Amino acid sequence: MKWMLVLWLSVSAAYAADDPRVSFLEQEVRNLHRQVDALSRQVDVLGQRPDRVAPGSAPQPKAAAEAPTQWIDAARWRKVRPAMSELDVIGALGPPTSMREAKGTRVLLYALEMGPSAFLAGSVVLRDHVVIEVRPPVLQ
Repeated sequence: MKWMLVLWLSVSAAYAADDPRVSFLEQEVRNLHRQVDALSRQVDVLGQRPDRVAPGSAPQPKAAAEAPTQWIDAARWRKVRPAMSELDVIGALGPPTSMREAKGTRVLLYALEMGPSAFLAGSVVLRDHVVIEVRPPVLQ
């Protein structure tokens, strides 16, 4: 009987020593639950916005999605010649999908994704807004 009293007192003492730590951990768990709930509400709100991309679909840059594809026509590329102005090139091919500047030149890039591993790409190299090189589109 005496040993049960000693056991009960030791368990009570151990529980009393752990009680502040247990209380602290319980409070931390409650705080984490509140934070998760708040973040879940934010995700729900963001998911309902019309400008969000549907799950599973790849986001597309707006410029690429809205870019005209008149440059795909091979006859338009045959009209582009060295010494043409940049404005004449854009008039013939349409606006480029992107531009790059390097070493005093500007490159008008025309590209279209054809599938997961293929794309059609061509470019026009300009110096001082004048064509110096034409690279008609090729499938890559």
